[in-house]
Amino acid sequence: MPLSKREGIGQIVWSPMAQGVLTGKYLPGKKPPVGSRATDKKSGADMISRWMRNDVLSAVQNLAPIARDLDLTMGQLSIAWVLQNSNVSSAIMGATKPAQVKENVKASGVKLSADVMHAIDKALGNIPTTDPKETKSPNPRA
Repeated sequence: MPLSKREGIGQIVWSPMAQGVLTGKYLPGKKPPVGSRATDKKSGADMISRWMRNDVLSAVQNLAPIARDLDLTMGQLSIAWVLQNSNVSSAIMGATKPAQVKENVKASGVKLSADVMHAIDKALGNIPTTDPKETKSPNPRA
């Protein structure tokens, strides 16, 4: 990101809802809903597994009151947060149902105030890694 910002290159963000984790449907200490991405190997259970930790799921639940105050779903809040980043050109999101696409689109054009952005950072605490040196590829090349 620092290089992209310096050179004026925008980012295309994939999975701004972290495979559905940021929708809030996965609860700490509870089994994932049957038929959800977290339980379906074909839909990416292996990919989502890194976020299915109680510390992450608890932090995500801290976002619920922020989303509610803004009359957004948690998924919309996460998409709006990603699109708010000045370095993001676009976000690629998946959906399994047409209704999800309709809900996701409502995040387009949402402007989050600096206070809301700060509240999101505070709610998530040290869960997100923001140091570019900590970026790790899930499939490092030899």
